[in-house]
Amino acid sequence: MSKIFLYELRRMLGSKFYLGFGTVILWYGWQLLNNVTILGVANTAPFSPWSFGAYLTGLLPLLGVVLLFFLWNLCNAQARGVQSLTDAASVRRERYQLTKYLAALTAWLSLVVVLTMLGISFLLTLFGDSVPVALLLLVAVITLVPPAALLLGVGAVAGGLHSWTLFVLMALTFGVEFLPGDLYGASLFTEYPLTLGVLDPAFSMPPSVAIGKLAVLLVGIGLLLQTMVSKRVRLCRN
Repeated sequence: MSKIFLYELRRMLGSKFYLGFGTVILWYGWQLLNNVTILGVANTAPFSPWSFGAYLTGLLPLLGVVLLFFLWNLCNAQARGVQSLTDAASVRRERYQLTKYLAALTAWLSLVVVLTMLGISFLLTLFGDSVPVALLLLVAVITLVPPAALLLGVGAVAGGLHSWTLFVLMALTFGVEFLPGDLYGASLFTEYPLTLGVLDPAFSMPPSVAIGKLAVLLVGIGLLLQTMVSKRVRLCRN
């Protein structure tokens, strides 16, 4: 399994898509930092968890495209060739699928880490010790993990039924933020601080938002597990 994981991870990290789209997202992240984050969000400081969370939610649509593309990349011609060999070997389908999903998630997380460090480094350069690094890292986990789990789960189910559906989901990632429900959680950072009645309030999360994020996380994990136990859903179907 480790050889399959490393093979898939190297294939994704070395792809032209990863290098090209990664460059685009880094450029976009830099623009957000210089034109939005630096001004502060919802009457909060630029180095506050609120402003940093808004920076991350602004990147989520593009990051969603990357994650879904990695799932599609598990189903291209080269990947199907490896799968045919694996199908003939004595490898449990569940372990094989989980290994491939973990490779896609790891490749995605590598880009997330770079973008997170870009934001924190930007703030440290300007504001030094005023930047609450540990809190910003916690905000990154809270902001990015639940939507990523849901996209991974939905993408695994959709791609297992037919790989072209992943391209539909890629387009939908840009429309989700305009639908009711606030999947990316932007309102937590751009609207909620204004309701607290103080300037630059300490970071907090309403119970309803915390429950919503937990629900999104569990749904994503549940869908992912479903693809591994269902005999009707394969890793790659074209």
